[in-house]
Parts: sequence; structure tokens; C-alpha cells
Amino acid sequence: MAESAGLREQVDLLSSVPGIGKLTAAIVLAETSHLQDMQDSRQWAAYAGLSPVPRQSGAMVGRCRISKIGNSRLRRAFYLSAVTVSRLKNPMGDDYRRLVGAGKPKKVALIALARKILRTSFAVLKSAKPFDPGDQRPQIAS
Repeated sequence: MAESAGLREQVDLLSSVPGIGKLTAAIVLAETSHLQDMQDSRQWAAYAGLSPVPRQSGAMVGRCRISKIGNSRLRRAFYLSAVTVSRLKNPMGDDYRRLVGAGKPKKVALIALARKILRTSFAVLKSAKPFDPGDQRPQIAS
């Protein structure tokens, strides 16, 4: 019974993040239940396959890509959350529109937004406090 209450609390915390509903929260918790030892959201991003990988060799520099080495179900859940948030009028949606306005391809902006949602979810779970949009750090212009 106590485990059920703890899971319910975690689902409620995750559901406070824009773009994450009850189903996505359940997917995130199911796929990351064994990741309690991770201390940094970058580790979660690497586990989900949402971390950037530069393509370079010597003088040749190619486009950066996401690693895709990781949990595809988790990556898909955060990507679909990013699609939802990109349509909303909130600070995260504004970040997406800012990136697209700066000339980034829409898919690149969606992946950046998915990574931001993942890192925000990690912070919400680690702090055990619901998401507060006024608590975000100012963004650096790209």
C-alpha cells in the first residue's frame, strides 16, 4: 500500500511538468525505476538516447546527432511530450519557437525540447517538488 502511495505521488509530480500526462508519467517511472542511483539528469538523457553526439574526425566536422543508444520507449515518450509542448503557450513552448525562429530545423528544436522536458522531469523527481514555471533559470540565447 505504501508503494502505491509513493508511485501515485511520483506520477502527480511528473504530471505537473508540461507535456507529461498520467500515461507518460507511468511510462517514465516504469522505464527508469532501476535508475535511482543516477545523480545527474545528463545520465538520464544518455540512458534515453537524447544526448548529442558530435560527428568529427580530424578536420572534418559534421552535424551533431542524438546518440539513439538507449531506451527507445523513453525517447519516444519524451519526443511526443515535446510535440505537445511545442504547441502550448508556455515558457517551454516559447523556447521551441525561439529555436525555430533562430533558424534551427524543427526536428532539432523538438529534440532539444524533449531533452529539456527529460531534465525537468529528473529535477522534479529528485527535489520531490511540483514543477513551477517561474522557477526556471534564464535561457542563454543561441
